[in-house]
Amino acid sequence: MLVDNPPEGFLRIDFDRGRSDPTFNSHIGNLYARRGEKGTRDEFVLGFRVRPHMCNPAGGLHGGMMMTVADLVGTMGAGALAGVRKFLPTVNMTFDFVAPARVDDWVEGRAELVRVTRSLIFSNIYLTVGDEKILRASAIAKIPSGDGPTFGKARLARDEAAAS
Repeated sequence: MLVDNPPEGFLRIDFDRGRSDPTFNSHIGNLYARRGEKGTRDEFVLGFRVRPHMCNPAGGLHGGMMMTVADLVGTMGAGALAGVRKFLPTVNMTFDFVAPARVDDWVEGRAELVRVTRSLIFSNIYLTVGDEKILRASAIAKIPSGDGPTFGKARLARDEAAAS
């Protein structure tokens, strides 16, 4: 069994919270989050260990996986930076694939707020392996009016020592 061995401070995101039918996010593999000091580039970091099922036939991290993670960073991460604790549907995203990631690489994703209006969040997203950028994306997410659903059903699995 492969062990993800996330860096210190990363906790696995439990997207399903006991649901009998897993969601899409649970099928792609373990994803982790770390919260850092407010106002820093590490305020919200999403990370994951590249596994073979996430790769294309050439052995690199599949572009679809990169786009999925960037979408989550653009909604969860940018929402956290903006102080919005609602489910944020993606309105638009563009992607630039910069470099490959390989099996066993640790990938991190960070959002950077560009602008927040009453109804939209604009952000840039970067996926990196170490200091190397592997993907750049820009995203627009809708801030729902009214109460609406909260920040999904995801929670950090704080009771796990090290997820596999």
